[in-house]
Amino acid sequence: MQSSRLKAEATSAEPHELLRPIMRWAAPVLVLGVIASITALLAELLSGLDFAAVTASAAQMPLPLIGLSLLFSAISYLALIGYDALALRVITDKRVHFTTIAMGSFTSYAIGHTLGFPLMTAGAVRWRVYGTAGLSLAEVARLTAVAGFTLWIGMAAVVGLSAALEPQALAALDQLSVRLNQGLGVALLAALALWLLWNRQGGQEIGRGDVRVRLPGGKAVLLQMGLGLLDVSAAATALWVLLPHEVTIGFPAFATVFAGAILLAVVSHVPAGLGAFEAAILLAFPNVPTADLLSAVLVWRLTYTLIPFLLALVLVVTHELRYRDTKLAQAARRLRRLMLPFVPIALATLTFLGGLVLLTSGALPNDYSRIRALRHLVPLPFAEVSHLVGSTAGVVLLILSRGLMRRLSSAWILAVVVIGAGAIVSLAKGFDWEEALILSSVLILLLAYRGAFYRKAGIFAEPLEPRWLIAIAFVVGCTIWLGLTAFQDLDYSHDLWWQFSWHDDASRFLRSSLVAVIVGAALSLYAMIHRSPSTQKAEPLKLNALAPALACADRADAQLALLEDKRFFFHEAGDAFLMYAVRGKSWIAMGDPVGNPERAADLMWRFLEEIDRHDGWPVFYQVSPSHLPLYLDGGLSLVKLGEEARVDLTTFTTEGKAGKDWRAALNRAKRENLEFTIIPAAEVPTHLSELKAVSDAWLTKQGAGEKGFSIGFWSETYLCRFDVAVVRRKGRILAFANIWYGQAGGEIAVDLMRHVPHISGLMDFLFVSLMQEGMARGYRWFNLGMAPLSGLSDHRLAPSWHKVAAFVARNGERFYGFKGLRAYKEKFGPVWEPRYLACPGGWALPQILLDVTNLISGGPIGTVSKEVRL
Repeated sequence: MQSSRLKAEATSAEPHELLRPIMRWAAPVLVLGVIASITALLAELLSGLDFAAVTASAAQMPLPLIGLSLLFSAISYLALIGYDALALRVITDKRVHFTTIAMGSFTSYAIGHTLGFPLMTAGAVRWRVYGTAGLSLAEVARLTAVAGFTLWIGMAAVVGLSAALEPQALAALDQLSVRLNQGLGVALLAALALWLLWNRQGGQEIGRGDVRVRLPGGKAVLLQMGLGLLDVSAAATALWVLLPHEVTIGFPAFATVFAGAILLAVVSHVPAGLGAFEAAILLAFPNVPTADLLSAVLVWRLTYTLIPFLLALVLVVTHELRYRDTKLAQAARRLRRLMLPFVPIALATLTFLGGLVLLTSGALPNDYSRIRALRHLVPLPFAEVSHLVGSTAGVVLLILSRGLMRRLSSAWILAVVVIGAGAIVSLAKGFDWEEALILSSVLILLLAYRGAFYRKAGIFAEPLEPRWLIAIAFVVGCTIWLGLTAFQDLDYSHDLWWQFSWHDDASRFLRSSLVAVIVGAALSLYAMIHRSPSTQKAEPLKLNALAPALACADRADAQLALLEDKRFFFHEAGDAFLMYAVRGKSWIAMGDPVGNPERAADLMWRFLEEIDRHDGWPVFYQVSPSHLPLYLDGGLSLVKLGEEARVDLTTFTTEGKAGKDWRAALNRAKRENLEFTIIPAAEVPTHLSELKAVSDAWLTKQGAGEKGFSIGFWSETYLCRFDVAVVRRKGRILAFANIWYGQAGGEIAVDLMRHVPHISGLMDFLFVSLMQEGMARGYRWFNLGMAPLSGLSDHRLAPSWHKVAAFVARNGERFYGFKGLRAYKEKFGPVWEPRYLACPGGWALPQILLDVTNLISGGPIGTVSKEVRL
């Protein structure tokens, strides 16, 4: 018995197994069959059609009718937004902002209408939009189902009403009798009425299990029908207003045809129903010229399908870019980072070309057909002034493109204003809409990439380079030659300069060319001779701000911060800073970052960013080997400046053979009644007059003025901040040096050293005494300072800078005393440590070296001094 039952079940299952592969292939075959049938029908309907006539008819469509079609298309999409708003009220209690609803509805329908397969295309778009608003995938699916149901109810309402009232219009499409079509219309209306009665209380659901969908009920059903009716009617009206005058049927009849054409398009599954919809319209109006009918459909495709589709794409891309975790946003950020370095160059080039377009337009005759229309819109004086402004704007854009290439914010602001003005005057001087379109495109790109132009330097901070002058002169010259060629058949006379009429293009060309030459020459000359002051005054010294960083400083020369000739760039934590000054484009930092060593890298990068914002050159002067990786990471080149001498106080002695010379110096000082004392900082003000006399005598002997930045200069405020070591004879001060104390157990150094002339051995006695004082206080090192241009190799394989510097050191002894200074410090047996200049290098290096020299010497005068003698 059991075997009989199994046999029966197997027998009953066989038909299902046989039908399964048939059903799997039936749908695609059916769709392909429908597409083939529509293609054949459309080929028959379009046989012998002149497509050029279709495009010509579409191009002649009156603008007011196109505007009406756009208006009714917008009404249709507003009704579609109502679909989603109603569906959300039905399927969930979650609150979704109206802008999100509008975004999700419009983009999903616009893309679904165009690409076809709306359940997949529109559903995917809805999920991207509503998913970010907090809806689950199941809720989005229910929303799509309810919204689709609303569409079909609206379609049924339109077909039912139209077929019941105008059955003969539908008969031309479905080839059924008028009575049968009218009966179908009445049946559809009756079905809608039954649906309304069945669902009047609400709470009805369709589907099973997890895919159950609750349907609108009560008043929501009426709203659902109303929205569907409004949507389909508005979409039909958008096409109806475009139809040729040969179509004489009323709107109810046309609405029936439109609904039938939409149904055929949906069944075909062709993207946008392309071909199926057109075939239905052609079948419905066989007596209307095909070219005129298709041109109306073509324009409707533009107003109802293509324009909303393109707008929807922009909105979807914008929506995706707003969320950082989307793949599109990540790809866009990667692309933006890749393109950003090239944006200034590209936009500078486009701006230069925009200036060329304006100058070329001003040199050529106008299109008289446009002038005839323009003369009714603007007065002649306005057009004449616009012509001059256009040529002036062209020259200005040529110059501003240089500033854009340098990423200057000021150049960006002016370029936006000038390009905007150029686009306006392009329309006012000859209705040159193509020119205005080009300039507007450049303007949009400039606005989109505002962040690429962040530097704060002035447009004329640097003189205009010769290559820019040549390029500007070449462009202006070519446009003048172009104008002379265009008007070569016109006899020249002086009266041409003063003729003003709509047809005097030659006069306008002469005047605009003259203005362009004058403006270009004036701006170029100003840019060549003018240089915005780029030096910055030193900041008022704030000891409280500097104290945390100075307390962490390893090196004694951090006390240069107290010299009051520098600006400061602080780390946000307040325990580290860079001291710097600006000369020309060079932002010259003195030494390594001062303070907490953990802040050095971050501080340097922030400093480089600040320099970049001002379009400057980063220069780090006298940096130590310990920070070289930092500067190399910043893309800077290294130039050796010399070597710094540091005496190890743990090995320094005045005893035995090693200390013979220093014992001699001390004994000599004793014989000459010299004494060494340290004046505490609090008592320095009472000795300033004596110290000033020594300083003046030393400066007179040297024949040079004060220097600064990297070395101390006479400043009473500065000196009073430090203990001062002095050498006296019978109470008179003969030599002095202010003392820098580093960290305990670190280094001690001196800065401002001065002595009276003609007394030898003063500085030896001073230094030896200071080293003994440093040893007594527990310091490890005594810093003698740098010997410039020492330790450089003149080997044939050495860098060019080494060879040049070595040559200067060998042959410039009588000007500075490079070898003498090195030899003097060498006798103390120091440890030599190299010091470097970190800067961009390349062709900028000579200017950077000149800026550094001028900064230290206080200007070009005093750069070369007499031999330095200690």
